[in-house]
Amino acid sequence: MKRKKAIGTILLAGGATVVGFSGYEWYFLTKTPDKNYLLGKKSLLTELAETIIPATDTPGAKEAGAVEFMIPMLNECTDNKTLNRFIKGLQDLEEYTLSKYHREFSECSEEEKEAVLSWAEQKSKVSNALIDKIKSKFTGRPFFEMLKTYTLYGYCISEKGASLGMHYIAVPGKYLSCIHLEPNQTSWATK
Repeated sequence: MKRKKAIGTILLAGGATVVGFSGYEWYFLTKTPDKNYLLGKKSLLTELAETIIPATDTPGAKEAGAVEFMIPMLNECTDNKTLNRFIKGLQDLEEYTLSKYHREFSECSEEEKEAVLSWAEQKSKVSNALIDKIKSKFTGRPFFEMLKTYTLYGYCISEKGASLGMHYIAVPGKYLSCIHLEPNQTSWATK
């Protein structure tokens, strides 16, 4: 009987710890986000976006103005949980960069920037898809997922991204439901 009681106590203590931590995280993520923080981090977001879509023979995310799309989308169209999680992820990324490389993200080399983004991507992943779905439902989408999504959206809808970074036909002519890409052709800007 003592073994059953000990196992029950251990399970109860473990469950209480998980519930307590989850409750604290949920409370933090439901409070009103600091939207002015994002405006102050515009240069950092620009550098992050440029690292995701760098300039090559086509314009990068900085030149295309992806951040000009990203900040209003975060401030006006993102729920509080996800925005708080994004801000927390941005703060964690800054702290990690300072502790690992002892300088700001913008002062790091390209390899260091890519390593920091790899760290952020690995941090946002959960080993189980079901747990990830549940966590996203209660705490909002992960930081790195939101960063990539808004960077790509901002790039693809910008004039430079759509016309120079992708294949764009201003007046497409007749409708063709399936068009194959030519060799060395970029993806289509229009769907």
